[in-house]
Amino acid sequence: MLLMLMAFLPVVFFMFFSNRSTQKKQKEMESKLKKGDRVVTQSGLVGKLVDPVEGRHAKLEIAPGVKVTILRTSIAGLDAEETTKSKDEPALAEKK
Repeated sequence: MLLMLMAFLPVVFFMFFSNRSTQKKQKEMESKLKKGDRVVTQSGLVGKLVDPVEGRHAKLEIAPGVKVTILRTSIAGLDAEETTKSKDEPALAEKK
């Protein structure tokens, strides 16, 4: 019985701390979001934040004139294509 408990405890601790770390990263990412950022939702929608993220909801413009309200927690992160463009722009400007 003690052997089974010793095998089970590390799994429980790993699951607890892994989940806690994921929540911490999500909250940090949410706090950095601002109006005008291009974001990707968990469902795969890509759009621009119309309003600052406040409360439980965020407004996202997915096409010109098409605005949707989504849950703040459904934002997966910044659009990777947008972040690489902004990093490459100074290098392109220097070449000209």
